[in-house]
Amino acid sequence: MPRWEQRFRAPRVSLPEWAEDAPSRSLFVSNATGTYELYTWDRESGRQIQATDRPNGTTDGTLSPDGEWLWWFADTDGDEFGVWKRQPFTAAKGDGAKEAVPGLPPGYPAGLALGRDGTVVVGRSTDEDGSTIHVQRPGGEPVEIYRHRESAGVGDLSHDGDLLVIEHTEHGDAMHSALRVVRLDGTLVAELDDTEGGTRELGLAVLGFAPVKGDSRLLVGHQRRGRWEPMLWDPLTGEVRELAIDLPGDISAEWYPDGGALLVAHSHHARSELWRHDFDGTLERVDTPPGSVSGATARPDGVIEYLWSSAAEPPVVRSTRGSVVLDPPGLRAPGSVPVGDVWVE
Repeated sequence: MPRWEQRFRAPRVSLPEWAEDAPSRSLFVSNATGTYELYTWDRESGRQIQATDRPNGTTDGTLSPDGEWLWWFADTDGDEFGVWKRQPFTAAKGDGAKEAVPGLPPGYPAGLALGRDGTVVVGRSTDEDGSTIHVQRPGGEPVEIYRHRESAGVGDLSHDGDLLVIEHTEHGDAMHSALRVVRLDGTLVAELDDTEGGTRELGLAVLGFAPVKGDSRLLVGHQRRGRWEPMLWDPLTGEVRELAIDLPGDISAEWYPDGGALLVAHSHHARSELWRHDFDGTLERVDTPPGSVSGATARPDGVIEYLWSSAAEPPVVRSTRGSVVLDPPGLRAPGSVPVGDVWVE
């Protein structure tokens, strides 16, 4: 097989997700079998297991905070309509998978949040019901806490499991979401709506609650200055803090695991960079090779892992230690000749 064809046919992997309270247990997606499937990865032993095996593939999955369970969405023939299932982390190809929330009818997925105490929050939508959100406590039945004809979904659950943020478009503009924070019984805590009731084309996006016990801050993406930027919102106090990140182009962010800083992804002139933003305003460059970063995460030990590629090198998961963290299973794509950037008028 010629090298150019190997480059196109070689398998791909996603950036690994890791269990919040068991970071040695990870989950990634790969198309090594010809369809995209979920793989679990025990970093301590190095063992990788193909966790799902379905004719049309499986891409939507997550790990429980303790790393004991893999949750994945089981649709029908790739139509994105189905139910959530769960199976043990060590199970292969769907072995032992059971319907995760019995009694909840099939629907289109609209977010999932897993609490540390076993609480589950499931968002779903159907043509008949519109958008609904159900909460299932350990040992209990799913209870509906939200319903609306317009699109809505589960944003995130706070570290303590007390607060739930919902992205919704009740104002009728499906392109620009507003945010609502509620208790798990549906009681309203706070609202944030940059659309001002659908009169302005300014959306908000959930980027995640602070990953620290007792911290109610929520990282939010906003469009107030003509591009997506991160800001902090505390729904308990009402404080909104826009972050002055002086970088051109597009930026997004996620929390460092200790909640003390943000990992900022910056894209400009078709090149990607990573930065650490401390809340005193300090912005520090994270060293990465020239190219494109299509996903990044900071791990508890301070190491940053990122999915990287360039015109000369195929996609690979790297870390700031300088090593390759994860290669795709099977055939490895070859590199190309060295390339450089040339800017012309």
